[in-house]
Amino acid sequence: MNMPLLYRAALQRVFGERKEYSRSSITDALFVYLDGEPEAESIARVDSCFRDRPLVCLTNAWEEQIRAQYPDAAIYRRTMMKPACRFIIPENIVIPEGYRLTGMDEAAFERHPFSHGENYSCFAVFRTEGSGAVIYHDGEIVAAASSFLSLNGEAEMDISTKEAHRGKKLAIACAAWMLRDCMERSITVHWDAQNDVSRHLAEKFGFEIETEYSVYWLPSSYPDKITQSKTGLS
Repeated sequence: MNMPLLYRAALQRVFGERKEYSRSSITDALFVYLDGEPEAESIARVDSCFRDRPLVCLTNAWEEQIRAQYPDAAIYRRTMMKPACRFIIPENIVIPEGYRLTGMDEAAFERHPFSHGENYSCFAVFRTEGSGAVIYHDGEIVAAASSFLSLNGEAEMDISTKEAHRGKKLAIACAAWMLRDCMERSITVHWDAQNDVSRHLAEKFGFEIETEYSVYWLPSSYPDKITQSKTGLS
């Protein structure tokens, strides 16, 4: 699996935290990335500190360790799409009457809808390095697509819609606005699909599958309170 943008951002110390051991590393960057060869100290830290966090194994050695040590861990499959800067933008996306689509301006940014924008120090930085769009309904932001973070001209896609407003093409409208803006500004977009719905949406915009991978939730952490949407991104 290629290095995710979140992981690379942590390597450059602009996002998350990283701890290195003699033969392994643990990088906490929304997901907890396990790299290298498991050893006693790093194995113990995973067990004591990350039972309620999504684990991604970057090496076969870690994959084997987690599966052997936690045979009843919950496993979810995600799809990483190939990063792209050219997109297929569907024409004539119509959203229902009463909804209003707009770029994420400073007022919307300061509201941090669905936590969007929180990884930027201020709106000026977001406007320069990121992109996003929101949809209002009765003065409330009910859907958004924005860059989760930016790194050297690349951005991680994040899409959210309030449950009561789903099924109205709001996500595709927000995504289309953002991707058009990114294409005009030559920003490379990363799309990490949490499920088939997200993957199919990405494919509508011309993204291609790069790889599928597993996310692990350790025992005692994944009953009802844990859902895939905790780390949804796209």
